[in-house]
Amino acid sequence: MSTAVDAADTATDGESPSALSQRGARFLRAGIPHLPVVVFMAMYAAYFSRLTIEIYRGYGQPGFDMGLYDQGLWLLSRFHAPFVTIMGRDLFGDHAALILLLVVPLYWIYPSVVTLCVLQSIVLALGALPIYLVARRYLGGYVVPSLLAGAVLLSPALQGGNLEQFHPDCFLVPLVGFAIYAALTWRPWMLVTCAVLCLLVKEDAALLIVPLGIWVWYRRDQRIGARLVVGSLLAAFVSVQVVMKGFFGVPELHADRIPFGGLHGLLTQTLRKPGTVVKYFLGQGRPFYLWQMAIPSGLLFLRAPEIAAIAAMALGANVLSTFGYQHLVQYHYSLAIVPIIAIGTVYALAKVRREQWRLTATVAIVLLSLWSTYLWGELPALSQNKVPHWKPSNPEVHNIDAVLSALPPNAVVSAQYSYLTHIDHRVRVYQWPTPFRAAYWGLLNEEGRRLPFADQIQYLVLPVNLDSNTAPVFEQIRSQFVVVRRVGDVWLLRRSASGP
Repeated sequence: MSTAVDAADTATDGESPSALSQRGARFLRAGIPHLPVVVFMAMYAAYFSRLTIEIYRGYGQPGFDMGLYDQGLWLLSRFHAPFVTIMGRDLFGDHAALILLLVVPLYWIYPSVVTLCVLQSIVLALGALPIYLVARRYLGGYVVPSLLAGAVLLSPALQGGNLEQFHPDCFLVPLVGFAIYAALTWRPWMLVTCAVLCLLVKEDAALLIVPLGIWVWYRRDQRIGARLVVGSLLAAFVSVQVVMKGFFGVPELHADRIPFGGLHGLLTQTLRKPGTVVKYFLGQGRPFYLWQMAIPSGLLFLRAPEIAAIAAMALGANVLSTFGYQHLVQYHYSLAIVPIIAIGTVYALAKVRREQWRLTATVAIVLLSLWSTYLWGELPALSQNKVPHWKPSNPEVHNIDAVLSALPPNAVVSAQYSYLTHIDHRVRVYQWPTPFRAAYWGLLNEEGRRLPFADQIQYLVLPVNLDSNTAPVFEQIRSQFVVVRRVGDVWLLRRSASGP
């Protein structure tokens, strides 16, 4: 008798087991309508986690850029200065991605590229959630919001960025989405928190928060909007002139990506030879890039473009850049634009008054998203593209594994770029042919030179058949190294005792 009484007394807040069961049932019933979007996000995260891990284990995640973040985070997790020897720059000097400090605890638990693969896939999957919430708020129901959220996960730009190693830009996808959601539903604290986190992702996140602040100033609250604009500009200035310059010595390594010699040259050319500027913007597939970014939405955002226009500065920077990767959907530069266009599309769809037309437009968006992912995406059974990579069972992979297993854990090594992410948990590791001939290292003012510490390299991990560009470098130092292990077309070489 007392046992039964004790069991009843221990129920939460004095509720009987039957009452708790009823509460649980109500909770489950309330969650069932949201299940489709949860399933979409889970399927996306699971598939891309598995695929990116498989690519990594098949030596398809190279030193640039996956190795940069893996070595930098490993150094931080071991309380070392995050000087990434693969690129010869501090982790926060290359980009002021201070949000990576929040990732460091994960490296205390499981320090591996696998962690970054899973983390990035989950974060990008979560980017569908603010789209779903905005659609629930503006359109109501569950079916249309679930379809629109699922359509975002079909974005070739989202998938391309997911497969391009790891980049902190992935955090912008859910963060900027929730920032816009907070602005639309007017949750000021949530808005400010998300905006601050966005600015911690990268120095150029101001390109997203400044236009958002302008919208807030115009539509919601002038004081908060003004603070967002000023705060974003100040954060960008501090990131570039204090953080990056403090770590790096110069404020910006990639300033040459503005055409015609910089902003002054671009303005001068626009005034004197506008035809040249127009020709520039029509080159390198830039119009096609805009088409790829816009067509999954069916251009519906043009009906009420004020939310989608928040992406204008970031999109314009990508189109303006001389760096071709910025206007290709396969690279991470387009990630943050995806949720803005998606929420802008939901906002515009809310302006469609007839329910039937809304449903028709939603179906069109889903079909266009499916078509886009077929043409340019990377989804099984839906895309014509397949990511070329070795399976972990490939004999070549086993050969590399066997060679790397003989490499001492603390050795100073220069290795082929595709091997780096498997051996970069060390203080000093370099991407071949650095430091024997500097390649994309440091401030880039030593390119092609032999660096002073070349004689400190203890091991080399290289393919037997080097390309014609680096083979002469190896021939110059071949006599200084002896072969420790060779398996297939991969070998490990150790500096000989008679070497310098």
